[in-house]
Amino acid sequence: MRRYYIVIGMFLLSAAMSLSVVKSQARQYEVRLKDLPTTIGRYQGRDAGLGREDLVYAVLETAAVLNRVYARPESQGDRVDVLITYFERGHRGFHPPEVSFVASGNSIVRSGIVRIPLAGRAPELEANMFLGKTPHGETLFLYWFGIGERWMASYYKGSANLLWNALLRRPSAASMVRLALPVVNGNIEATLATAGEFTRQLMLLLPEYLKELPVDGSRKT
Repeated sequence: MRRYYIVIGMFLLSAAMSLSVVKSQARQYEVRLKDLPTTIGRYQGRDAGLGREDLVYAVLETAAVLNRVYARPESQGDRVDVLITYFERGHRGFHPPEVSFVASGNSIVRSGIVRIPLAGRAPELEANMFLGKTPHGETLFLYWFGIGERWMASYYKGSANLLWNALLRRPSAASMVRLALPVVNGNIEATLATAGEFTRQLMLLLPEYLKELPVDGSRKT
């Protein structure tokens, strides 16, 4: 529990220190996040509702949020709930999904770091993992953060980068990717394998749709 207090404290500090930067900047950039293909490998996606979108956007302070559920038509168990959030330069950034998960009355069974080999020459992806218990069963979560074009698992490192860049008046864009997969028949290893397979295919595509464009739609040079 102490960890969550530290996380909340860093989140509030980040908000306070970057607030002046956010206020001094008009919205300058956008991303094509919602143009991410609905077909990823063998998975077909459909957009999922965010519930009260006005409340979601008020909390996150960004409208660049994609929530989509991908599933394999030939399989009943392989389903991945994808949540991707982009924060424009100067925004205070993200918060770990465990915070809202636990605040909703759920519990975390175990947590750790997983390393997923990516395709080609890309370095492996380091992601956070936690196994959550809900009234509907167990769910496996993976999530990681982006600062500019860099991906990382560490919330603390990511927040420090955002704070430092904000203090230097060189604010960075930030993003967070969260995957949630139901654990079928208690087989956590199989669920992790599915998550790794999907992540490799997602990361082949995602960077293109997180590239910043000026708000007029023309590409940066």
